Amino acid sequence: MSRHTPEEYQHLGQWSRLTQGSAPLEIALVFHIQNRNQLEQKTAHGVVFSSREEFLRKHGLPTSLLARTKRWLMQSGLQVTEQDDFSIWARGTFDTVARVFQIGFSETYHLGRRKFRPESEPTLPDWLQPYVLSLVGLDNVGELHPKHRQPRRDTELANGNQGFFPADIQRCYQVPPGLDGSGVTIGILEFSNGFAESDLQAFWSSFNIPAPTVEFVSVDGTPNDGGVSAQDMECTLDVEWAGAMAPGARLVVYEASAGSSDRSFGLSVLKNLRFVLNDSTRQPSVVTISYGDGESRFAAAVMEAWDSTVLEMNAKGMTVFVASGDEGAYGLHGIGLPIRHVDTPANVPQVVAVGGTHLTLNGQGQIANETGWTDTNDNGASGGGISQIFSVPSYQTSVALPLSGGTPPGRGVPDVALNADPDTGYAIMFQNAATVVGGTSAASPIWAAFTALLNQQRASAGKSPIGGGLLPGLYQSGASNSGVFRDITVGNNNYFGVVGYSCTPGWDAVTGWGSPNVGQWIQAWS
Repeated sequence: MSRHTPEEYQHLGQWSRLTQGSAPLEIALVFHIQNRNQLEQKTAHGVVFSSREEFLRKHGLPTSLLARTKRWLMQSGLQVTEQDDFSIWARGTFDTVARVFQIGFSETYHLGRRKFRPESEPTLPDWLQPYVLSLVGLDNVGELHPKHRQPRRDTELANGNQGFFPADIQRCYQVPPGLDGSGVTIGILEFSNGFAESDLQAFWSSFNIPAPTVEFVSVDGTPNDGGVSAQDMECTLDVEWAGAMAPGARLVVYEASAGSSDRSFGLSVLKNLRFVLNDSTRQPSVVTISYGDGESRFAAAVMEAWDSTVLEMNAKGMTVFVASGDEGAYGLHGIGLPIRHVDTPANVPQVVAVGGTHLTLNGQGQIANETGWTDTNDNGASGGGISQIFSVPSYQTSVALPLSGGTPPGRGVPDVALNADPDTGYAIMFQNAATVVGGTSAASPIWAAFTALLNQQRASAGKSPIGGGLLPGLYQSGASNSGVFRDITVGNNNYFGVVGYSCTPGWDAVTGWGSPNVGQWIQAWS
C-alpha cells in the first residue's frame, strides 16, 4: 500500500493523540486490479468490456479472497457494510480500527472541525497485503472545494453583461447541429450540494432549450437541499450547462456527503465513484466532477484508489472529466506552502483534466481572442501543473513536460481547456435570479456534454462509447496538429505569489492542448 500521510499540515495547527476512540469510523479496502498494465493498454485503445463477467475473468481477484477478507474483518470486530468486485467497506470505532490495523490516530481542530489522521502506515496480514491497493478513510484532512467563481469586473462580459449564452458557446466552438446527446447519460458528481428544479427549468426555457431529463440520486443518504444554500451554485451550474449543450441527454446528479463532521472526504469521493461504476440502471457513459484541492492535501493512497476506480469506469465505457482548478499553479484553497501544487482529482491519470481560458467574441459570434485564464484581478487562474504523486502516463510520454520543484516529471495537468475566466463567464439561473459565473467548474460539464454528442454520433455508427480511449485520442489529435484544437499560446497561471507555467505552442500546463473545434473533434473520433 502507499503512504497515507499528506505532507502539508501547516494550516491545521498542533496535533495531539486522538482521545475519542469510541467514535465511529468508516473505512474501505480497495484491491489491486489484476494485470493492470494490460487493462490500461486495452482502455487506451478504446476497448469496452461486453460484460462484468468478461472483465473479472481477465482482471478480477482470486474468487476466495473477498470472502476471506470479509471474514477476517468481522472476526476482528469490524462490521462489513458493503462490498463489490474490488472494494470492501467496514465500520467500527477508532479504537477498533487502530487495533486491527496496528496504527494510532492524532487529531486537531481547525475552523471548528475535528481533523484526524493516522500516525503510521496500516499493517495487514501477509496473505492480504499483496492484493490491497489502498485503505481509505483513515484521515479527513483533505477537503474538495467547488471550482466556480463570479466576475469581479464586467468590461468583457458578453450580451450586455449577462455572460455567455448557450448559443454563443455552440457557435464559437463550432458544435455541429443535429446532435443533442440523445441516448446518452451524463453523470454529474456533487458533494453536499443540490439544485432547485425551478432554476433549471427557468434557465433552459429562457434560451428555448428543451428541458433535459434530470434525476437526483443520493449515494449515501445526503438529500437534495433544493438549492437553498450558496454552495448549491455549483450543482446548478453543472446541470444547467451540461443540459444546455446536450439537451437530449439524460442527466443524473449523484450526491454524496462533502465529508463534514468526522467523515473522510476521500471516502465520500470513492463512494460516489464506485456507486457510478456499479450503477447498472442508469449506466452513464460520461461523468463530470467540478471539485478539487491541491494533491498535497490528500493521502497518496486515497488518490490511487480514485485512479484505480476510474480505470474500471474507463473499461466499462465511461469517460470522466474533472475541473483542473481555479487557483492557478498555487493550486490550494486557503493557506499552504507558497509553491506549485496540482489539483486532485484532476491529477488522476485516468481522468480528462479540463483547464480554463479567457474568451472574447467578435460581432459575428466567432472567437476574437482566446488566451489562457491568467490572474489579472486576484480572481483566479487556470489550474495546472505536474503531479508529485503520479508518474507520466503513457499518453504523455511524447510531451515535453516541465519539471516542478526539481523532481522528475509526473502526470501533467490539464489535458484540454475551455472558457473559464469568470470575467468572461456564463449566464446561469440561481435562486430565481439571473447571474454570471465562471471557473473550470463550467468548463468540465461542457466538455462532458460535448463528449455526450460524440457518443451519440458513435452509437449511430454502431460503435461503443469512447470511454478510456478519449485521453490518448486527445494527445494524438494535439500532436498531429489536426485542427481539432485551438492552440492557446498566450497567458500563464501565476497565482497567489507563485510563479506558474506559461502557455506555449502545443501542450502546456495552463490549457493542455487548448480549446476544441467540436465538429472536427467529433468527426475525428466517431
